[in-house]
Order: sequence, then structure tokens, then C-alpha cells
Amino acid sequence: MPCAINPSIYGEVKKFSLLFRTAAPFPHIVIDNFLDESVANALIENFPDNSSMHRCHHYLFANKRELSSWNKISSSFDSLHQNLLSEQFQSFIRAISGEDLFMDAEFCGDLHQGSDGGFLKMHTDFNLHPSQDTWVHRLNVMIYLNKNWQQEYNGDLQLRKGLKGGIKEISPVFNRCVIMLSDDTTYHGYTRLNLPQNMTRKSIVVHFYKEESPNKVPRRKMTTWAPDEESFLLNENSTKLYNSLTSLKNRLLGSSAAYKAKRNK
Repeated sequence: MPCAINPSIYGEVKKFSLLFRTAAPFPHIVIDNFLDESVANALIENFPDNSSMHRCHHYLFANKRELSSWNKISSSFDSLHQNLLSEQFQSFIRAISGEDLFMDAEFCGDLHQGSDGGFLKMHTDFNLHPSQDTWVHRLNVMIYLNKNWQQEYNGDLQLRKGLKGGIKEISPVFNRCVIMLSDDTTYHGYTRLNLPQNMTRKSIVVHFYKEESPNKVPRRKMTTWAPDEESFLLNENSTKLYNSLTSLKNRLLGSSAAYKAKRNK
């Protein structure tokens, strides 16, 4: 099997680094033709059916399916996993971000899949690794596997800095990778899908971390949802209450991500 990640990206690290640092509304880059095309096609062919993936448990804010331990699905997924873990790619990530970041080999992220009517409300991600208290979540790598994607399908990735401000939209087209900063201001999501029968929005999401000394580690924070001004049910007060209750539940019982991290070991 050929190298999963297109080797040409490594020759453009200076360009990508500049684009990352200067991007609006917050640091990110878009890389097309990110994977070797034959590997990308194999990933689509081996992508799990919706029925074998778990429904996201934030029912009010997300309608999508998820699956961890994706590196075990097939040889193409294993090849991608090994390439993402390679020193060459992790050096690429460090050069772009300007930080000493790394990927966890065991808790490697999730596959995401959305069907017609699916959505993901604007949110920021968890800030610490599920089971490593000094690993700060700093970066997301999102790889899209959607052939013949049309504008009328909706589902563009939306980026916004903070709770207010302009939104940048990025189409989730086949073999596109988005690398974005993750902190408590990097809100992202996607609009309600309008898909034909038997078509889904497929992506692979991988997290990168930075190890900090214990005295520099922030207080643990889970996924935080933004209010939806167009929804009476998801107004500012109800969203704030939901975020607080979710945070309390995770402090008392632990997070679902922590469970997945332990299960993967």
C-alpha cells in the first residue's frame, strides 16, 4: 500500500505555517489532496455503515454517528494511523503550529458520519486528554471523505472565534484536510444536512496534544455548546444550564471519552 499521506505536503510546510498563523477567524489551514487518492478511496470503501456506529450522546446539539478505534477497521485505516503517528507528520504539525504537539497512538480520535437531517451545533472541544491530566488538547486534524459533494447538501464546516462574530465556511469535499487550533474560543460545527438517499457526510477527526507541567494545566473542561439564537429550546440560559450539568456529570462519573480511551488500551 502506498504512503497514506500525500508526501508533497511536506515540501510546503513554510507556506502552510504562514497560512495557519494568519488565518481568520482563528488559526487553521485547508489542505486539498491530503491523502494518496488510492488510499482515500480505500478508506471510503471500508468506512463503517451508520448502523455500526454510536449516536452522539449530545442529542439536542448533534445528530451524527461516531466510532473510535478506527485504526483497526482495515489495512487502509491502519496505514493512515501509522502515517499520522510518524515522526515526519508530527514534525509537520509542530512546524505549522509552532508548538511541541503529539498524537496519542491509543486514543486516536473518531470517525464521524452524518445522514440526511444530521447536524452539529457550534461548540468548543474538550481541553484535556480523557485520561492524561497534563495533556492539553491543542489541535484537530479533520479529513473529509465525501465524493461528488454538492453545495445544496449543506454541511459546510463552520468556524467562528468566540460566541459572536463572522463565520467562515469550508466545504467537506473529498480528500480535504482541515487542521485547526482547539481552545475555548474556537467554535465550530456544521449546518443541517440535506442529503440524497444512501449518501452520508464522512470524516476522520484526530486530536493533537501538548504536555504541560501540572501547575500550567487548566481546569478540565468538556465540550461546550454555544447558544442557538434561532432556537427557543437552545437559548442562552438553557445552553448554559446544559453545559453546567454536563460538566458536573463528568466530574462525578467521568466522561464518555475517558471510557473510550480506557477501552482502546
